[in-house]
Amino acid sequence: MLELKNISKSYGEQLILNDISFQVNEKELVSILGPSGSGKSTLLQIIGLLNPADSGSILLDNVECTNLNEKELIAFRNKKLGFVFQFHNLLGEFTCEENIKMPLLIREKTLIEAQLELFDKIINKLSISDLIKKYPNQLSGGEQQRVAVARALINQPKILLADEPTGNLDNKNAVNLYELFLELKEDWKQCIIMVTHNENLTKQSDQIIYLNSEKRI
Repeated sequence: MLELKNISKSYGEQLILNDISFQVNEKELVSILGPSGSGKSTLLQIIGLLNPADSGSILLDNVECTNLNEKELIAFRNKKLGFVFQFHNLLGEFTCEENIKMPLLIREKTLIEAQLELFDKIINKLSISDLIKKYPNQLSGGEQQRVAVARALINQPKILLADEPTGNLDNKNAVNLYELFLELKEDWKQCIIMVTHNENLTKQSDQIIYLNSEKRI
């Protein structure tokens, strides 16, 4: 599914990532842990093809991503990857339904029946069917994050990338979101890579990667 080989990244003279290598298989939940400044978000951006590494290679779904040009990268990223961020990044002037469908509507004026069926399936799975006509500012933080997850899933990505998705949530909503990720992994066979500083939310991960540490399980 995903293989990183010898990934390194520096900003100026500061080495952020040094020779990082690991593999992620299908249907896995992988957690990336490390102290502030250890390069967790940078690593996720490299995996998400948003930020190029200085050296190393990324093999995703049997494609060597370092060989793609910018146009190919954008198309590949939009097709293969879904993103969930700490601050939701929902568009306030659009309803939740419009926010969720936005990745599809950017490409197509009219959605086909299969896409509409997938939308219904996603909102029912995430228990947000009663929220879709509301605007983001009418939702709680936990509800906004579920809408953001729905938006990330609408393109049926190979990998869901989550950057500190529980960072702005209280403990109850943080646990609920992590349990949702576990359900997506088990029920939908979704591969998820999550950056977090909360080690308590990684107990059931298939793989935990520690940056700036000798720990690795």
